[in-house]
Amino acid sequence: MKTKSIGLLELGYRGGKDSMTALNDVVDYALHAERLGYSRFWLAEHHYSHIKNLAFSNPDIVIAMIAGMTEKIRVGSAGTSVPSYSPYAIATTYKLSNNIFSGRIDLGLSKGVPESAHTKNLLNPDMLKKGIGNVFKENAYTIHELLYSEIEKNEKEGILIPPYGGLIPELWYLSSSLNNVEDALNLHSNYCVSLFHNNGKFLEDLNGKKEKIHQYKESFLQKNGFIPKFSLALAVNLSEDNEIKATAEEESESFKVLNLSFEQLFELIAQLDKKLPIDEFILYDTESDSDKKIENAETISNYYNLQSIEHENATR
Repeated sequence: MKTKSIGLLELGYRGGKDSMTALNDVVDYALHAERLGYSRFWLAEHHYSHIKNLAFSNPDIVIAMIAGMTEKIRVGSAGTSVPSYSPYAIATTYKLSNNIFSGRIDLGLSKGVPESAHTKNLLNPDMLKKGIGNVFKENAYTIHELLYSEIEKNEKEGILIPPYGGLIPELWYLSSSLNNVEDALNLHSNYCVSLFHNNGKFLEDLNGKKEKIHQYKESFLQKNGFIPKFSLALAVNLSEDNEIKATAEEESESFKVLNLSFEQLFELIAQLDKKLPIDEFILYDTESDSDKKIENAETISNYYNLQSIEHENATR
């Protein structure tokens, strides 16, 4: 595998356990992810009302907790519900966290919002008035300005995002297509395409996508001075009986879980790695049993020799 990087995505569900036990399992999973050489550990924000034992909804506190218990692995949101919150609150939280934890914090910019109109209203009434897409774009660009126009914001508007002059968190634009690469370019954002949202339509036709990703990277380099990363996120069910256990977003018709054996997963990654200029794969294992989830992560790590790769990267 030419990418040599695999990260993990966590939604916070564990079968048959209460929320706090599930939270302990999520933290344990993250610690194993670092030990096994995974590149990053992302936590997805969600606001479900039908699953009573989720470990978290907004993962900001959990991200900080995991970052404080690890040393090397990147930790972040995938993503933060940008339309739901004040851009100032998001920028201050993630910039401070990134500086506390030595530049290891990722901020995923997501359009995802709660299904409940009451929850939307509690978080940000503008979502109902202006529309989710409009609020996302406004807030995303404001976050970018707060982080990347620090001097101007401070001198002209008296805005300060501590620590002044500090490290900016790594930004990721989360999408189910390549339709938003221009916004990602303007936002200094890396790009992650989810193959499990929008019913996995990204895979239906790969023609021209390799060129579009290369063009995004080249334009980004010219505009921002560095080459962005491009990743693909997959939701997989690896259970031996190949019976998909629907949980959380998986119950939605638009949520595509790939029902695969380990061999099929490795072959799919090899095929995608060959066809597209991918820097990293992000895996969401739908397994709800904690021990089995860690066992799956170990099998994947051993196959790709992630611990040795992580060690090589650390010694360069």
